[in-house]
Amino acid sequence: MLEYPSDIQEKLGMDQVLQLVKAKCKSNYGVEFLDKVKPSSRADDIAKWLDQTHEMVRILSSGDNLPSRDFQDLRQYLKKIKVKGTFLQGEDFSVLKSLLTLLYDWTQYVKKHQDDCPQLCALTYGFIADKELINEIDQIVDERGIVRDTASPELASIRALLIQKEKAVRTAINKVLRKAIQDKLTDEDSAVTVRDGRLVIPLKAEHKRRIQGFVHDESATGQTVYLEPTEALQLNNEVRELQYQEKREIAKILTRLTDLVRESMEDLEKGSFFIGLMDFIHAKAAFALQVDGVKPEISKNPQVKWYSAKHPLLWLAHQAAGKPTIPLSLELSRQENRILVISGPNAGGKSVALKSVGLLQYMFQCGFLVPVSEASTFGVFRNIFLDIGDTQSLENDLSTYSSHLTAMKYFQEMADRNTLFLIDEFGTGTEPQFGGAIAESILGQLNDRKSFGVITTHYQNLKKFAENKPGVVNGAMKYDVAALEPLFELEVGKPGSSFAFEIAKKIGLPKNIIEDAKGMVGTSQVDYEHLLNSLEKERGKYEKLTKKLEKEESDVLSIKKDYENLREMLQEEQKRLIKEAKHEAKRIVEEANKRIENTIRGIQESKADKVKTKQLREGLNQYKSAQDNSIKKDENKRKKEEIKVGDSVTIEGQDTSGEVMNVKGKQAQVRFGNIISFIDLKKLRKAKVSHQQQEKRSRRVGGVNMVEKMTQFNGEVDVRGMRADEALMKVDEYIDSALLLGTDQVRIIHGKGHGILRDVIRTHLKGHSSVGSAVDEHVEMGGSGITLVTFK
Repeated sequence: MLEYPSDIQEKLGMDQVLQLVKAKCKSNYGVEFLDKVKPSSRADDIAKWLDQTHEMVRILSSGDNLPSRDFQDLRQYLKKIKVKGTFLQGEDFSVLKSLLTLLYDWTQYVKKHQDDCPQLCALTYGFIADKELINEIDQIVDERGIVRDTASPELASIRALLIQKEKAVRTAINKVLRKAIQDKLTDEDSAVTVRDGRLVIPLKAEHKRRIQGFVHDESATGQTVYLEPTEALQLNNEVRELQYQEKREIAKILTRLTDLVRESMEDLEKGSFFIGLMDFIHAKAAFALQVDGVKPEISKNPQVKWYSAKHPLLWLAHQAAGKPTIPLSLELSRQENRILVISGPNAGGKSVALKSVGLLQYMFQCGFLVPVSEASTFGVFRNIFLDIGDTQSLENDLSTYSSHLTAMKYFQEMADRNTLFLIDEFGTGTEPQFGGAIAESILGQLNDRKSFGVITTHYQNLKKFAENKPGVVNGAMKYDVAALEPLFELEVGKPGSSFAFEIAKKIGLPKNIIEDAKGMVGTSQVDYEHLLNSLEKERGKYEKLTKKLEKEESDVLSIKKDYENLREMLQEEQKRLIKEAKHEAKRIVEEANKRIENTIRGIQESKADKVKTKQLREGLNQYKSAQDNSIKKDENKRKKEEIKVGDSVTIEGQDTSGEVMNVKGKQAQVRFGNIISFIDLKKLRKAKVSHQQQEKRSRRVGGVNMVEKMTQFNGEVDVRGMRADEALMKVDEYIDSALLLGTDQVRIIHGKGHGILRDVIRTHLKGHSSVGSAVDEHVEMGGSGITLVTFK
């Protein structure tokens, strides 16, 4: 893959990205992998690198109890044991055991989760992470790097005898010390100490000949000597000999253990490579989490289809300062426009937009996750060329403009249909008339070669070229014309104005100078700039109106949905009431029939006794009168309940009260919360509790009320920022409410990020018996950041 210039990483800021990632590496091996990072033009390699990092991001975000991430370089220990006969020290084995445990744990983890991380699992093929070797080391060396007593019977015997001899030496020398203190030959607080590895006692220099022994040292002042008494001399010699035996035995043990490790050298070297590579991938994943990097869609052909792209370094700087970062959206393709010409005022964000394109594309082809929307698509370019900044060369006696022309010569010679070129301030550095003409000619050549590119410029001829040439499109950095402040937002499809006269006026340049300058430029040029300014103002005006209309439309749709839900609820309520009325009528008829049958039976059994027959008929008439009185009572009650404006009413069979807004004919206009509906007067009853009291009560007392639930129910739930367990709990509660209200479809907003929360929720929904499907919302309505749930 061709890159130009040689310091393209420094010019794009990729060197700063690599430094940030390097700081997250734990080992030199990981840093070495990072130092070798180069962009690839092979889509398969890029996809593999992105998958590795994406899988590590998912692991880090999973909340699992992960193996140690203290990736250290194993090679230094393997290098020590390559020569036969050499051996590692106990401290080395302690570290080696930790690294082998890390190697074993990570290989087991990725193999266990190979369905979720197949690319990381593939890295474990070709070598064996030996648990037995770890156990062997653990049996010989403890966590402090000390060889255990149980490492061999000989070592255990030597150490046991050594403890006895050391105890005997201390006993003998303490006896001599006590006698010396008693004889005033040393201070009362004197204690046994060590010199040259042997136990000695401190004596005043003038008394050193009073006790037989060997002087090993004296104090700095010469007033105290450190003497090994004759009584302890032989015992100390025996201790020293046992210590030598211990060292020789430890060397034998460590040599055997080193030989055992050496037998697995090939697997360990491959395992060392795995640890270094995991350190490198882990550092990339940690950086991706820091900048919200994701894995975009990959196209093998050159293409730019980005949404919500952010410059990672700028985003980090703005985040630290508490400032927002305006994302960039851009599309370049063979079918439409391949070259974007960005114009606009100075300090308006043109160069930042250009650098963002270059850096993100470079990061992508190096296998780094990029801070864009997951719906974005990145194509693969074989060449990336850059011309930005002051490239003046003192060594080659080149001016800034000559350096730019040298770069353009290279572009013209090497660019093809798989090239992405980026040129900042195209054509500047010489007379505008000639510089603009040369720039236009070069741009025409690059366009003819079907190359892709982004350039920034102030030249009108390049803006007009982009307006008229197929494959080239204008772009402008948005500008607040009223406040004369940049908005740092790219708008594709129209050229931008430099706002030179407006900025000069705002700064306070005298009016006569500005008018004089306008005259020098010419009326056509001023008119062109004026037209661009007017278009910018009109665009801002209509953009505000559009947002207002969109909000009003959204409000109307929301109200319409509420009305439809209420209408459906009322229809269901009507059906319920009719059903209940039929059941009640049936019950009354059945009760009447039963009483009549009982009366007939009673008459028959009494053989038409007059008194008994009269009593039975009176009972039947009393039942009939009771039913008539009940009906009359209900009718009188309805007549007395004259519904008027301002009354608090309820729908028959419901508890939620509303306020009567208007009475028209046989219907009343009633407000239930935020919903206003027309309801037949005969279905309304005066509420025992006013709607104001009802609202207060509903805030205090819980209960299931279908009208209230329907009016308060929202068609979507937002779980962004929640942990997986919290989100699932909220989703379950929301699904239950939706099913209770008979809703057909709901939306769950979980955000895009790395897709972890989305996958957890969808996996959970698959097991729900009432869920028919759970898919991405339409891309214009939120795409993969929202799950659209349809019920069976």
